[in-house]
Amino acid sequence: MRVVDLSVLLYDGLVSFPSHPKVVMMDHITHDFSKPRYQAPCEGYASKMIMMSDHSGTHMDAPYHFFKDGLTVENIPIEATMGNAVLIDVSDKGSNEPVTKEMIEKVVEKEQLEIKENDIVLFRCWPGEWNAEGFHDCKSLAPSVAEWVLEKKVKAIGLDLPNADINDNMQRTVHLALLSRNILIMENIVNLEKLSKKRFYFIGTPLNLKGLTGSPIRALAIEEW
Repeated sequence: MRVVDLSVLLYDGLVSFPSHPKVVMMDHITHDFSKPRYQAPCEGYASKMIMMSDHSGTHMDAPYHFFKDGLTVENIPIEATMGNAVLIDVSDKGSNEPVTKEMIEKVVEKEQLEIKENDIVLFRCWPGEWNAEGFHDCKSLAPSVAEWVLEKKVKAIGLDLPNADINDNMQRTVHLALLSRNILIMENIVNLEKLSKKRFYFIGTPLNLKGLTGSPIRALAIEEW
């Protein structure tokens, strides 16, 4: 089996998006503190507390993120979070240039990619390291990409940037167009350059958290079983 991990490593102090809180991890119980309660060979146990945004690291947006009556994380059908996937690489664009429908169609035609109904489509938009200088300024998906997604009837999209919409698009056109139709959005996908195939099986299941607007996911590309 060949599996590529497409997930950001979460750690204490991580900031995934400038306006979001940092991840906080702290000791709850340490081995030394709990050791006296146990008998040898047990050396005690450790546990940690975690505080973070439900949009930290590699995560999935639930429709409730933008719609008061939208699905919260625990109500997202599990089958919607996994399935056949295709990579569309437009990372050769300028960082100040948004991804457009025309760009995507050009890559699909050039690489003879087949986009099937209910596919999951991942967009590589950023050629550098995740969270490196300029990362948060890189323009992501233009509204025309949402039109393309709807035309192709895919069930979810993901991208290697922290916002599916261009940051200064405060209408959040892409989010509204897709989440209103329960088409899921996954952000901060990483390691897309490590994929050796354009088509693969994708798993990106959220935690089973009640009432939340999103959830970190462990995004995996399975290239060979």
